[in-house]
Amino acid sequence: MQLQKSECQHTEFKKAWQDEYLKWICAFANTDGGVLYVGVDDLDRDSIRLFKRMALDHNRLDRESLEVPDEVLMRNLRLYENDYLTKAAVMCFHPDPEKFVTCAYIKIGFFADNDADILYQDEIHGSLIMQVEKTMDLIYTKYMKALISYDGIHRKETFFFPKEAFRELLLNAVIHRDYMKPTPIQIRVYAQNIRIWNFGKMPVDVPVENLYKPHSSEPRNPNIANVFFKAGYVESWGRGYHNISDISKFRNAKLPEPQENSGGLMVNCPASEKYINLAKELNVDGVNEKVNDGVNDKVNDKVNETQQRIISAISDNPAITQSKLAQMIGISIVHINKNMQKLQNAGFIKRVGPDNGGHWEVFGK
Repeated sequence: MQLQKSECQHTEFKKAWQDEYLKWICAFANTDGGVLYVGVDDLDRDSIRLFKRMALDHNRLDRESLEVPDEVLMRNLRLYENDYLTKAAVMCFHPDPEKFVTCAYIKIGFFADNDADILYQDEIHGSLIMQVEKTMDLIYTKYMKALISYDGIHRKETFFFPKEAFRELLLNAVIHRDYMKPTPIQIRVYAQNIRIWNFGKMPVDVPVENLYKPHSSEPRNPNIANVFFKAGYVESWGRGYHNISDISKFRNAKLPEPQENSGGLMVNCPASEKYINLAKELNVDGVNEKVNDGVNDKVNDKVNETQQRIISAISDNPAITQSKLAQMIGISIVHINKNMQKLQNAGFIKRVGPDNGGHWEVFGK
C-alpha cells in the first residue's frame, strides 16, 4: 500500500502493534495531536484465513477473488477509505480491536437462580470473526452441558437450546451492537435458559414485536454485516429471526423471547420441554426443583455428563483433589462436591482414607 503522506512529528507509521504505542498516542494527544495508522500487515492472519475458507465453503466468493493480496481483498470488501483501513476492518480482522474500540468483546457468565450469584465467567477477545467462533465453542462445551442418553448403542447429546439458533442470535448481537457505547455483549447462562444482550436500540420501523415477521434488513454496522455476509455467516435479507423460528420448530425448541432492555435488545432462550423431561428422566438437578436427587441405574444411563467426567477423572487418578477436578471440568468446587456426594450416595464412588493422603475408588463402571 502506497500512502500519499510522509512521516512527520504528527504522523507515525507502524507495521505491527505494540502496547508501548498506547503511550505514544497519549503523548500525541497531550501535545499537538497526531495519528497512528493501522496497516493491512497488522491484521490477524488466522482471521483472514478463516474468512477465506468460510466465504469459499458458502459460495459467497470464488477462489479467484480470494487468492489475492490481503490489501486487494480488503479493498474489494469496501474496508478501505481512500488509503486507510476502516474501523470495520479493524473490528473484523485485527487481533485486538479493543485497542481502538472500547469494550469490543463478549462477556459470558453462569448464574444460579438469582442473578446476584455468579458461579463462573469468561471474556472473549480478538477479532469479531474469532469472537463468534470462540463464543460458540465455549457456550456449548463449558456453559451449556448436554444431557447424555442412548438410543441402543448410539450416544445422543441434547442441549436445552439448539446451537444453530443461538448462533443466529449471537451474530445478530455482534452485527447490530452499538460500538459507540463502552458496553460488551453480555451472555447469561442459567440451568434452564440462556440470555444474550447487546447495546443498541431497534430501528423505529422494525419494532421488537415484528422481528418474527417479514421485515427489511437494517444493520447498524453495514460494513461489518457485509464481511459476515461474504463469509456466509448471515443472509442479507433480514431473515435471521425467520431462520431462528424454523430451527426452533425443527428442533422442538421454545421460541426465543426478544425484548428491549436497558437501551439494547435482550433475547431469552428457555429450555425445551424435551430437555426438561429428559433431565427428569436422567435425574439431573438444576433444571426442575422436583428432580430426584438419586442416581439409581448404570453409569452411562443415569448420571449426568459432569458426573461421568468426574468418574473418568477419578479412574485415571484416584488421588485427584476436588480443586483439580473443578479446574479440569470448568465448574466451581461447590458443584464438584455436590455431584460427588450424589455419586457416593448412589454407590458409584467411595472415599478411602483421610482427606489428606486418601484416595477414591470407582464402582459399577
